Amino acid sequence: MSSKNKSIQEKTIELNKLVEWFDSSDFTLELALDKFKQAEKLAIDIESDLSSLKNEIQVIKQKFSKEP
Repeated sequence: MSSKNKSIQEKTIELNKLVEWFDSSDFTLELALDKFKQAEKLAIDIESDLSSLKNEIQVIKQKFSKEP
């Protein structure tokens, strides 16, 4: 499943697992850069998703504040 089709919660769980990997006994310097890049991409995706949700919420709030 691509990252775009995952929910914010699923992305957050995946990001947490990547972050935990850095403190685990599985950590290797050779894989660290790839894991960091994956974590960075997920963080950017999550931030984008949250920004989109915030915009949608603001539009809905404006719609309801205009109704009689």
